[in-house]
Amino acid sequence: MNYDARRAADYWSGVRHERGDELAAVLSLGEPPAVNRAYDAWETGLLLESLGETPVTRALDLGAGVGRVSERLAPRAGRLACADLAPGMLERLRRRLQGAGIADNAYDRLRHRADLLPYRDASFDLVVCLGLLEHLPADTRSRALGETSRVLRPGGVLALVLNNAESRFLGDPQDNPYRVGAQRENGYFCAVVDERSFLQEAARWFDPESLGSNVFYSLQRHAARLLPDDARASAPVGTFFAVSSRWDQALRPLGGLARTSADHHLYLLRRR
Repeated sequence: MNYDARRAADYWSGVRHERGDELAAVLSLGEPPAVNRAYDAWETGLLLESLGETPVTRALDLGAGVGRVSERLAPRAGRLACADLAPGMLERLRRRLQGAGIADNAYDRLRHRADLLPYRDASFDLVVCLGLLEHLPADTRSRALGETSRVLRPGGVLALVLNNAESRFLGDPQDNPYRVGAQRENGYFCAVVDERSFLQEAARWFDPESLGSNVFYSLQRHAARLLPDDARASAPVGTFFAVSSRWDQALRPLGGLARTSADHHLYLLRRR
């Protein structure tokens, strides 16, 4: 398959921002704002909770997008590198961090590919890769995994989210008809990552720990798709989403229900 990174960068710099909703630009364009807020609360909340108070000297937010994760990581890291392929994303990241009171000289903004990292070996204590892998073809994902292993010091952590290939919901074309592992003419690429194969490959360098899934959120999201658009975007339904993300963060569900129904699993992979 021919994957054009330049077209992908143009897409993520332009089309994704036409609605003016920054969370939708990096999460789900077709969902009401409360849905994306709930997902973001689960993902970033569980990540920061799992990292605890361990000092982070140098961190890399890979596929940083509009900076939703970088904003939370910057105060916890001695130095943070925010990397993305799309210049439009990096500009929005700059504005977001500036609005949060984070000085430009407190972090680095870098434009590069995930599979060609311009850093020295063992440069980082932490690499965060959230919401990126499903938008890369398999060979690029594999090279990106090798590159993250190279730039992490022994004992360092790769935090990543993998979408769930066993989910009956994500396999439904009505959820996202373009989640087919092929790049569209506009540059968009999306796939369901083969989670088991990816973790088997990662085992060459990493010891994985599953932190949990977003099964309560996912059940709510897919059930809400049966509602009319106005009801789906209503305040009462939004409250259900907020509660579901708190349940996912508190209970960290794994097991059979999570395996068949969750959209995503969050992992910490520790570099050997």
